[in-house]
Amino acid sequence: MYKILLTIGFLCLTLNTCIDPYVLNLEEYESLLVVEALITDEPVPYTIKLSRTFQNQDTLPDMVTHAEVSVKDDDGNIATFMEEEEGIYKSDPDLFTGKIDETYTLFIRTNDGLEYESNPCLMTRVPEIDSIYFGPGSEFFENGTIEEPGIQLYIDSRNETVNSKYFRWDYEEVWKFRVPYEIGYKYLGDEEVISIPVENYIGWKYRYSKDVFIHSIEQQQTNNIKKKALNFIASARSDRLRVQYSILVKQYSLSKSEYEFWKSIKQVSESGGDIFEKQPYFISGNIHSKNKINEKVLGYFQVSAVKQKRKYITYRDIVDFNLPIYQYPCDLIVDGPIDYEDPEGSQPDPPPTFQELYDKYTGMGYVFVYPQYSDSLPESLERLAFTTRECSDSRATGDPEKPDFWVDLP
Repeated sequence: MYKILLTIGFLCLTLNTCIDPYVLNLEEYESLLVVEALITDEPVPYTIKLSRTFQNQDTLPDMVTHAEVSVKDDDGNIATFMEEEEGIYKSDPDLFTGKIDETYTLFIRTNDGLEYESNPCLMTRVPEIDSIYFGPGSEFFENGTIEEPGIQLYIDSRNETVNSKYFRWDYEEVWKFRVPYEIGYKYLGDEEVISIPVENYIGWKYRYSKDVFIHSIEQQQTNNIKKKALNFIASARSDRLRVQYSILVKQYSLSKSEYEFWKSIKQVSESGGDIFEKQPYFISGNIHSKNKINEKVLGYFQVSAVKQKRKYITYRDIVDFNLPIYQYPCDLIVDGPIDYEDPEGSQPDPPPTFQELYDKYTGMGYVFVYPQYSDSLPESLERLAFTTRECSDSRATGDPEKPDFWVDLP
């Protein structure tokens, strides 16, 4: 949401017409406060991020530090958020947990004395997620020029006892992967190679949802949500489905005003790369300045109960779909003093030693992975194999530590 809001704020401040090319006038640039805040009924620390819009894509966001941030309920209780990192404020779960049917208001006072306040927000109930399931599908990439097969994930939710009409979802993906080349050998020099225990060949990767997933049942004949499409995974574009994949889906209930906010965010984010394709406009949230009536504030103070459900998918689950499988773009180099594949070609004189080859490739950032011996003389070392760290060490692209919640399926 942060990047989308910055784009909207940036465009609505710099674009003068939909016909003439726009010219960025830095003298008229106005820094807008960006607020990211979500309060739920989960007993966890809640995070509120404060920053200001930046002038161009090459400028880092300016985090708002040393602010006073608090949330007040309709009984007058106040929860204070402490700054743990620059611009990132967190609550204490032992002192504050959101409650259903309570109303909350966000207050911000910046270091320069400016004050901001949200509209009061009611924490509404949200129904359970019944099921998460998947099936084969396809999606277009590269500006609609390439169709890729994969799996489409869906959810069902029965809304029979909860009077909610508007919903939003986000999710966290975690998947187990195995590097293509395990490091099971160590080169000691003088043509001596020993076996070592294989480590860091398995890891886990994490990814949070970036798209906007919302739904309204206002015009439906039933309150139930059936086959709501969420994440699509193109099987050949990532290693998510090579071993085991997990998705944790969270379901939130929205007020009508928050639904309209996210609907506008979704429309802008899906309008494409051409900024003249759709007239950019300011998306009003529920936070306003108490000092300056006309000051724009980007973001929304979100308050909602939450329900969540996790789904695991293994390679065995999708094998019958006959989907293409992701291939790691690994650079494997196998080299030795003598080029046996081109014995008539030009050979250096004298040929390089194994130590020189080892130093050459490791100096270039490659990792030694295995030796290659002669077929006729098993003890005679012929070549050394090297690859990139990304293809031989799970720490290069993921976390070798197994998540606490993870369950390995057969």
